[in-house]
Amino acid sequence: MKVIIFLAGAAVGFVLGSRSGRKTYDTIKRQVSGFTHSDPVQQVKGDVRDLAGKAASELGDRASDLVDKASGKLDDITGKSSSSSTGSTSTGSTSTSGA
Repeated sequence: MKVIIFLAGAAVGFVLGSRSGRKTYDTIKRQVSGFTHSDPVQQVKGDVRDLAGKAASELGDRASDLVDKASGKLDDITGKSSSSSTGSTSTGSTSTSGA
């Protein structure tokens, strides 16, 4: 939420700066640059980066679990198991090669 507010403020600053002239634009640009490079903002950026990394990792784990469950259900429905599907592929290849 804070990032969205910051980006909206930066966009407004850009528009106002470009309408007010180059000098005002440069002043706003320096202020925004000073703000974005401040320690609190850098801390928040680091926290958001860490949180996004954790969320992505958890999402990947959940997706993997769901794929495993779906695969297991599909195997139950088709009457195959993970090991027999590998064996049937090998057997099918052998049968085709032998024919």
